[in-house]
Amino acid sequence: MKLTLAAFLVGVFTFLPAAEAHILIISDSNNYNEASTLVKTLKSKGYKVVALYKENATTKNIIKGMYKADAVIYEGHGGYQSGNYDGNGGTAKAPFALVGSNGFIWGINGQMREGWNGKLFTAPFKKNIPVILLHTCFSTGWVNGKEVANPTETVYNFAKMFNSAGANYYATGWSGAEIVYDFLRGATSFSDANGKNYEKITKYTTYSGVRVWRNDDGMCAFVGNWSGKFPTAAQTTAYDNAAAEKWYNTAVNPKPDLVITKAYKSGNYLYVTVKNQGTASSGVCYTRAWYGTYYKNIYTYGLKSGAYKTYKVYFKYKHGTVKTDYNKKVSEINENNNGKSF
Repeated sequence: MKLTLAAFLVGVFTFLPAAEAHILIISDSNNYNEASTLVKTLKSKGYKVVALYKENATTKNIIKGMYKADAVIYEGHGGYQSGNYDGNGGTAKAPFALVGSNGFIWGINGQMREGWNGKLFTAPFKKNIPVILLHTCFSTGWVNGKEVANPTETVYNFAKMFNSAGANYYATGWSGAEIVYDFLRGATSFSDANGKNYEKITKYTTYSGVRVWRNDDGMCAFVGNWSGKFPTAAQTTAYDNAAAEKWYNTAVNPKPDLVITKAYKSGNYLYVTVKNQGTASSGVCYTRAWYGTYYKNIYTYGLKSGAYKTYKVYFKYKHGTVKTDYNKKVSEINENNNGKSF
């Protein structure tokens, strides 16, 4: 299935204003100056930011960066499925996507999905946070300078992956990240910030029971609660990379993780216990025990998450090394914890 990329401007920029926040930036971007200026401003006000350039702004890093986020700002591409838009102001059909350096994060019926065949998950940021999209095609009903034929429906469908997780969605095609600076200069809510903007949104259309705020031919859009706020630096919480990694490996991309929990000799036999401590079932593989050039291969059955199995094999040496999935047949969370000495 062919996937297509469209954008007003180039770049990915995600912001989590926290004691250890994430900002994801693709530096080969027409937006780099705007993004880097915003980063400097946020740092000067006590927000700690981390930039990921070019290939480092992967879909995994963007998704992990959303974990427990206090705010998300995305500056860059909007993706669509080939055949769902004619590229010339026609009707735009869902799904739409955020674009990382290595692929797409799709919005599917209020959830997200990494890539085309990934597992559906709900965006993991905190409730009631601001999600702000800058220059992202489809996010305001515009694509490469052309308004789509169904802008209200398009905004609704793009916003849904964020709104369904409890966020307030604001998107703009105007340069300057104006809405963010309005908050940093003291705006007390989206309503207050909207009133200070170059384009003030004054009109809404109800679509599928939801108010989609957007002026006729407007370059800004809002879906959410106008009383929603942008957090202060003092209100944000620290980003926990280990917790985000654990969540990602469970909710987004579950994998097995095979380890040797026990390996010991008793008489002429070696006893080896293999456990799957990962978040998904493993396939069959081989476990190898060896000493020097002498070795034994043990056919190792697939294991469900949390399961283990002990194997018994004749082994003539007292000491040696044992390694499960020794020839890397199983894709695991950690490929470097399969071995144990005895």
